[in-house]
Amino acid sequence: MEMEFDCESLRRLLGKYKFRDLTVEELKNVNRFFPHFRYSMDTYVFKDSSQKDLLNFTGTIPVMYHGNTYNIPIRLWILDSHPFAPPICFLKPTANMGVSVGKHVDAQGRIYLPYLQNWSHPKSVIVGLIKEMIAKFQEELPLYSLPSSDEARQVDLLAYIAKITEGVSDINSKHWANHEHKTVNKVTVVGGGELGIACTLAISAKGIADRLVLLDLSEETKGGVMDLDIFNLPNVEISKGGDLHSQLFG
Repeated sequence: MEMEFDCESLRRLLGKYKFRDLTVEELKNVNRFFPHFRYSMDTYVFKDSSQKDLLNFTGTIPVMYHGNTYNIPIRLWILDSHPFAPPICFLKPTANMGVSVGKHVDAQGRIYLPYLQNWSHPKSVIVGLIKEMIAKFQEELPLYSLPSSDEARQVDLLAYIAKITEGVSDINSKHWANHEHKTVNKVTVVGGGELGIACTLAISAKGIADRLVLLDLSEETKGGVMDLDIFNLPNVEISKGGDLHSQLFG
C-alpha cells in the first residue's frame, strides 16, 4: 500500500523547523523519485546525549551489485536546520542482515559520504544524496545476509551496540592519544562473547584506540570471535587465553 504524500500534515509535523517551506518542497521532490518512503517524527539522541524530535523517513533504495538488485533499507533524519545542514543517514538492517563496516559505513550503520561532507544549500539536495548513496553502495555492498542461526545473536548484538553507542559521548580522539609523545593507546576487551564483540565494535567505530585486543579466555565463544573475523577490523587483535596479566598489562 503506497502512502499518499500529504503536504499539509507534513507542514504541521515540521512546525518547529526553521525553513519549513524549503524542507516540504524538497521532500515533495524526494517523494517523486522514492514514493514508498515512510515519514514520521521520532526522538533522535545525539552523541552528547541531547535529544530532539526530528522528521525521519525509512524505506529501501535499489542497489545493483554484481548483476543482482538489492533493496538496501535506510533511515534518514532531517535536522531542523535543513536544508542548510545535511541529513543524518543510517542503514536500517533487519535481524538477518549484518553491517559491512567499510569506507562509507561504521559499525553502527551510520553512513558517511562525500556528498554529506560537501553539503551546501542550494546545490545539495536529498535526491542527489540518495543517488550518490546508491552509486557508492554499488561499489561496496553495505550489508550481508546472516545465516538464520545467527539472527537471534544479531538482535542482541544490535541492542548492545545501540546501548553502548548512545552511552559514549563523542570523545575527541586528541584526549586519548597524546601524539607528541606517541603514546600508543591500547584497549583490551576481555571476553569474546556477544558483549565483548559489541564493545570491540563500538570502540573500533569510535576510533579511540590505537591497538584493540580482544582477549578470548573461553573455549565456547568460538562463534562470537568468528563473527569478528568477518568484520575484519583495523587495529584489532584477537588473543586466545594465555597469561591474563601479561595480556592486560603487556
